[in-house]
Amino acid sequence: MEVQIKQKSMQEIIDGLPQDVREELDLFERQIQDYLGGKTGEIKFQKIRLQLGVYAQRQEGVQMQRIKIPFGGLNSAQLRRLADCSDKYASNFLHLTTRQDVQLYYIDLKDEPNMMRELADVGITTREACGNTVRNVTACHQAGASPSDTFDVTPYAEAFKNFMLRNPICQNMGRKFKVCFEGCHDKDHAGIMIHDLGFRARVKEVDGELKRGFQIYVGGGLGASPSLGHLWTEFLPVEEMIPFSASVVRIFDRFGERKVRMKARMKFLIRKLGMDEFRKLVEEERAKLKVDSSWNDYLDNIDETPPARNLNLPSVPESVESDPLYIAWRETNVLPNGQEGLNMVNIKVHNGDITSDTARALADITDVFSASDIRISISQNLILRWVPTEGLPALYLALNDINLAQPGAETFEDITACPGADTCRLGITSAKGLASRLNEDMKNGLGKFKELSKGLNIKISGCPNSCAQHVSANIGFQGASLAKEGRNVPAEQVYVGGGLYGDDTRLATSIIKVPTRNAPKVVKKLLELYRDEKNGEEHFDLVMERLGRDRIKEEITEFLQIPSFEEDPSFYQDWGHEEEKFELQKGVKGECAGATVEEKVPTFADADKRLQQAEALLKHGEYETSIMEAFHSCAASAHVPLYTKLVDPFTSEQTMWEFENLLVRTGDSDEKWLDISSVLKDMIDQEPSEELAVEMLEVAKDLYSECERIQANLA
Repeated sequence: MEVQIKQKSMQEIIDGLPQDVREELDLFERQIQDYLGGKTGEIKFQKIRLQLGVYAQRQEGVQMQRIKIPFGGLNSAQLRRLADCSDKYASNFLHLTTRQDVQLYYIDLKDEPNMMRELADVGITTREACGNTVRNVTACHQAGASPSDTFDVTPYAEAFKNFMLRNPICQNMGRKFKVCFEGCHDKDHAGIMIHDLGFRARVKEVDGELKRGFQIYVGGGLGASPSLGHLWTEFLPVEEMIPFSASVVRIFDRFGERKVRMKARMKFLIRKLGMDEFRKLVEEERAKLKVDSSWNDYLDNIDETPPARNLNLPSVPESVESDPLYIAWRETNVLPNGQEGLNMVNIKVHNGDITSDTARALADITDVFSASDIRISISQNLILRWVPTEGLPALYLALNDINLAQPGAETFEDITACPGADTCRLGITSAKGLASRLNEDMKNGLGKFKELSKGLNIKISGCPNSCAQHVSANIGFQGASLAKEGRNVPAEQVYVGGGLYGDDTRLATSIIKVPTRNAPKVVKKLLELYRDEKNGEEHFDLVMERLGRDRIKEEITEFLQIPSFEEDPSFYQDWGHEEEKFELQKGVKGECAGATVEEKVPTFADADKRLQQAEALLKHGEYETSIMEAFHSCAASAHVPLYTKLVDPFTSEQTMWEFENLLVRTGDSDEKWLDISSVLKDMIDQEPSEELAVEMLEVAKDLYSECERIQANLA
């Protein structure tokens, strides 16, 4: 089944990349050299690398790379390349995240550009996987294949990603921005109410014809201060999706908090303004927005034809179908497909971690059984969407050979856990360590609750940032710490009663903080409480809500007790780290968003210098160079008041867009500058001439004076 692929040289890879990608990665390589050579400061370089998804890891001197996988969609060639890059540049495994990203670890900074080139060679980007921008666009992992699909949201998620990627409107926002798409009418696999923008597929009859559109929620989010999104509309036509989203992003960029980082997400802006005022601002922006007809070109090229089925499937002994292990796997991991004779298969991936060798073997399997197609779910699993029914026994054997045929996908024993303190700088406890311990308990003491806990889930985050989305779990744990006799004790804040249920999504209730060693006992106690208190088929969440926080707290208070170190030293050790002393990271800042501004404060001196150069070049007949110097002078002038507003763009083009959005449209600047970004772009795109160079120089001088006036008012 192994696939032989001719290896390209790095130069062949570089030559085949799109020009913008090639130039972007060449620039990043130079920026790394400048940083390592001491020419670029730490804060500026942090902004640069985070834009390309490069995180400083908990371990010194190595990086974590976040890799965007839009809507979680991979083909077999991409999965192989991820595995190859992990072997060549990282630590021989891939971590799947709840944002449908892939993360690699222990990477040398100098290797980053070549790794990104190899990923780009198969259509994978790391651009905007982090930073204050639109993050990876997530979507239902069953999209396009589920029997309950309203319509396939994949092309719409892809279009959204393409529109926002490298778009100046979302490169320098106050904080990150998260978006998801859900296609199923009876399930919520994406979490539409816990995102800044949540789109759910809807159809509506308009003038006797069924039209596609979206139900939309705005302003949701998790983290330390979780909020459910507000319903914007029950139906927005699909052709309005991108203009509406652009309007929301522009308003968030313009009015969102920038100074207090903990209050900078869109949910806080809506809390501050109120939903009515926020809606008014977005609708006014939408009315003024100049819509390019090309934004909706994708609507003309949507192909929802299912992939061709492989008619040459491997044969297996008939006894496989009567094997109890196969039957258990089929009951929990095989799901119906909307196409007759096809199935979806949910591959349970423990802690979201898969070795590179296993990933390569899985890529070969997808070629045979699922049209080379695979999806990542927000539960950190892998989904094959196009498996013929007659191929299920052979697929089971193939997955079993690589230890990926464990039953129980999306059940109580399929725990979601973030990397936590294993690699993350913000991690307090090891979420993976606790998850592994609970998985062991499922086979023993907790196994008796298997039927009772069917349909429930556990999610574990190593800190309050909710990377495992623990606030949306039936039982959630959040890494914390306690103290006993001068020693640190790993702990977990307990949450109960949350779940992703579409319009009925619930946020879990925070109950109490217990030592991590007692977390498995808490799970057992909560299940016992559910068993004893439920009425008929009453759901766990409803039982917990009926009992109330005080009663639940009372039931698990016994697990607050911490023995002395001499009595039981294990309480002072984290799960999975029994040979290490548990310590809190001190003085280390996380990099979830990074700084908004670099350490070098811009001044008008740079703009003045460029003005003088533009004038000198004009006198010598160097019209093209003069035009560009005048253009960069405009950006240097605008950069000064923007920096005062805590906005520090990466490029001159971004600077002019932000000037227009944050200074002209807010009334800080005269309205004559309203379309300055597009005016300047048109000028530099024209054939250079003396007349054009003179005009550009005059614009630059005028803008210089305007920015001096604005800065005086802002200071």
